[in-house]
Amino acid sequence: EKIERPIFVIGLPRAGTTFFHNMLSADPVNRSPLTWEIMYPSPPPEEETYETDARIAQASEAMEFEGFMAPDLLAIHPFDALRPEECNFLWELSFLTVNYAAWWDVPNYNKLVYSTDFTSVYEEEREILQLLQSRRRRDRWVLKTPAHIAWMDELAAVFPDAIFVQCHRDPAKIIPSLSNNLTVWRKTFSDNVKPSDFGMMEHQAEGLRKLAAMRNRPGVGERFYDAHYLDVQRDPIEVLRKGYEKFDIDFTTQREASVRAWMDEDRASHAKGPKHAYALQDFGLDLEKIDRVYADYYADFKVAKER
Repeated sequence: EKIERPIFVIGLPRAGTTFFHNMLSADPVNRSPLTWEIMYPSPPPEEETYETDARIAQASEAMEFEGFMAPDLLAIHPFDALRPEECNFLWELSFLTVNYAAWWDVPNYNKLVYSTDFTSVYEEEREILQLLQSRRRRDRWVLKTPAHIAWMDELAAVFPDAIFVQCHRDPAKIIPSLSNNLTVWRKTFSDNVKPSDFGMMEHQAEGLRKLAAMRNRPGVGERFYDAHYLDVQRDPIEVLRKGYEKFDIDFTTQREASVRAWMDEDRASHAKGPKHAYALQDFGLDLEKIDRVYADYYADFKVAKER
């Protein structure tokens, strides 16, 4: 089984990566691992029973029991057994994932994860994708997690023909949103919760600096497409179409109709769902520090400020 030219959606958390990943996933020639497949990947799903597999209901029950369907969490991230999910949930099978440090205060584990060579984690991810596609194949995989930016060299070594969509947004919007996200996660799974930025201000900035350096290497930059949050909000299909053009991927009217149908459903779902509310000062943050820490990011990628 060959994993050929997968698309990875990366960038800062809360920068529209989930929306862009889901939009790509709505294109019927693409494939993303759905939550139920990640939870129960073996035996591999069959084409004929893909939409009726008994593991779908099993996954829904497990997610309800574990607390993932709580309104506060759904306001942050739309969980569902039938939704595409992030690579860091695949990584749970290796016991090396950013998830655990999001749910609990485990600083030693966090140090372990970020000091680990992730080559073996990506090799295991590739094996899972090989298994999943063995009986249900599409043109390409589309994968996503903001956490990839910590291990881009390892990712590129295991997936040497991968192409990337990097989502961008004003860090003044991202850091408080991420801080609230982590606070809600901790309250769901732990009673040790002290709202703060959880070190994300500096951590995310360092990841962006490493990523910018990687993109400046010869022959690497053309593998990236930049999707800016405000552009995606204005005209998501146009941003998607330009990305396909950059990567020389056809985009038919029939496939566009499928993506638009998903967008209509997603918009209706958001209108009915719980809202994600937070404020900068709730986490000891201020605009001056954010602008200072992310000065290079604003300049390098011409990121618009949302103030």
